[in-house]
Amino acid sequence: MLGVIANWIYVLITTYIIGFATLEGISTISCMHASKGQRKFAYTYKYNESFLIAGILVVNVYAELFSLISRVSLAANLVLIFACFILYYEYREAMNERLIAGVGRIISTGSFWLYLAIFLIMAYGTSHGLMHYDTDLYHAQAIRWIEEFGTIVGLGNLHLRLGYNSAAFALSALYSGSFFGKSYHAMAGYFALLLAWQCADIKTIVRRKHPVLSDFVRLIAIYYLFTIFDEMVSPASDYFMATMVLYIVIHWLDLYTFRERAFLPYALLSICTVYITTIKLSAAPLLLLSVYPIIRILRKYGKKGIAAILLSVFLCIIIAIPYFTRNAIQTGWLIYPFTGIDLFHFSWKIPYETALSDANEITVYGRGFTDVSMIGAAFGEWFPAWFSKLSLFNKIMLSLDGICFPVFLGCVGYYVTERIKGTGKRLPASENAISNVFHLHHRRSVSLSDFLFIEGISYIALLYFICTSPLVRYGCVYLWLPAVMLIGRFVILLDNAFDNPVKNYIYKCAIVIFAAFMAFKFGVLIRDDIPRFRLNNLVTQQPYNSYSLKEKQINGQTFYYPEEGDRTGYDPFPSTPNPDGFRMAGEKIIDGFLPPAE
Repeated sequence: MLGVIANWIYVLITTYIIGFATLEGISTISCMHASKGQRKFAYTYKYNESFLIAGILVVNVYAELFSLISRVSLAANLVLIFACFILYYEYREAMNERLIAGVGRIISTGSFWLYLAIFLIMAYGTSHGLMHYDTDLYHAQAIRWIEEFGTIVGLGNLHLRLGYNSAAFALSALYSGSFFGKSYHAMAGYFALLLAWQCADIKTIVRRKHPVLSDFVRLIAIYYLFTIFDEMVSPASDYFMATMVLYIVIHWLDLYTFRERAFLPYALLSICTVYITTIKLSAAPLLLLSVYPIIRILRKYGKKGIAAILLSVFLCIIIAIPYFTRNAIQTGWLIYPFTGIDLFHFSWKIPYETALSDANEITVYGRGFTDVSMIGAAFGEWFPAWFSKLSLFNKIMLSLDGICFPVFLGCVGYYVTERIKGTGKRLPASENAISNVFHLHHRRSVSLSDFLFIEGISYIALLYFICTSPLVRYGCVYLWLPAVMLIGRFVILLDNAFDNPVKNYIYKCAIVIFAAFMAFKFGVLIRDDIPRFRLNNLVTQQPYNSYSLKEKQINGQTFYYPEEGDRTGYDPFPSTPNPDGFRMAGEKIIDGFLPPAE
């Protein structure tokens, strides 16, 4: 635990400095300025966590770029530290002022101890737990390859799963501290920490005296954090993706709620969705969020706003380039195992038939089958079986999504009708009554058009999830968000309808229910943690699992493979589930790997 805490402090310092310099630099670019009337000015960021998120994004891209030229280890960290010193010196006055104000606000509002408690609880959870199956299958080895060599030509031929390039692995390698003799795997827990701190803001409902839409997403995010608490010791890309999706949706709704008019924070969140997609392709539907800032820019600035759009696109390209480059080097495909884009003819390219079979296997596995021949099964054939295997909670949430969908369509129909009729004229009382069902007039409510936009994207994401590979851990957040946001909106509507005495009673009941839920979940965590508790985990992090392996000499190099099953863990290295499934491209490992001879 102490090792995780030290690791996170290093991450917090470096990412905050990098993130602060990045966002301050972007806000000073003239085309990204905010405006009020005819006056334009540099945008002031409202949330300190924005610097941490921006920092982790930039550092992750840096780690991927560094992996293209060398191993991501001590040298990469020294360069990072040097850059932090330079940037801190450049921005020290503004940074110190912002930090002092932020810490002072946390202390003055009595939130310091809450944030500290969350930090310690999440560090304890990240110090030990259950190792994800895929971590021992390929996550650990993928991270170690980056630590030891960087990016290796044809690595996917050694182990197909190593072709599943995720930006999260490069970040994990950078902050693993493997050069000290132990590889820490604390970054999934760190992403969970950032989300947990975001969820802590639900406490402001006491001061506000009313809920906002993001509070309901915070509730489901809290539920998600409890579900992954015992597994976030694993550097599984699913956790990175899901926590970031929830963070972005919460932050986006907060911007809506507090009537943020500047386009820059929306543009930055949209850019962040590109980053999440490089972590896990199942985040791709969130790229649609970029439509919102583009429309706002064009409406407000017209042709003058094109420069801001082009700059945003350029930043997205910078994020995507190392991801696509690593894909091409490791697999010969732009996006492995997606065979729809076939651009390259490298000697190390994973064969088309192998890539297609791998993609089909992912799809059918997500549907609950292990037989690849089921790829052609009709929706009516696999969906009932898949639905029956869902947990009770997920069944309820998916059913609520279905029930809420006609309501969502009704809201869309109303909005379209209202736009056609024109909103400028005075409506009769009967029509005003209907309008109040759809429009929330509280100054801290999300407008109907904004709500429909993000709710529509949540349904598109759900459809994308179900139609691709609907394994719950790939996209559980997509099962939850549509119903949570729509129900949340109507709960707020009812909240506005009640008078204060009734409202106060409802609030008290809600607080009791929430407290009971938290007590129950913490009780379950404590009960489950007792058998796994080890005193040494209070000092250092639980290592990767180890397995009994055999070895084989190929071109003078020793490769390890499992005696049974397909998992090998982090040590020994390098390992592969099948020592006969590849060829070495040269005498040395750094020369890369080729497909087996036909």
